[in-house]
Amino acid sequence: MNARKRGYALLLCVGLILALFVSSAFLIHEADHDCSGEDCPICRTIALTTALMRTLCLAAAIWLFGSVLTAILSACHVPESVCLHTEGTPVSRKTRIND
Repeated sequence: MNARKRGYALLLCVGLILALFVSSAFLIHEADHDCSGEDCPICRTIALTTALMRTLCLAAAIWLFGSVLTAILSACHVPESVCLHTEGTPVSRKTRIND
């Protein structure tokens, strides 16, 4: 099961990197195109590609911020209950959960 998750994560990473690479290549190739008018398909594709790249970069920035925050909290030895605003787990509160 763990190997399957790693495979999916690797496939997702390769897909994201490939999407960024193809988007960048398209933007570089079509940087100085001659616009054909108001309904230019190339301009529309450039706008979509730029939006895709901004979204992926925003997601990467949020992930990086979360990783740095986790590393800082781990380095400071802050307990999870402080971070998550919880008062313990059901086991520590000796709560019986019947399904």
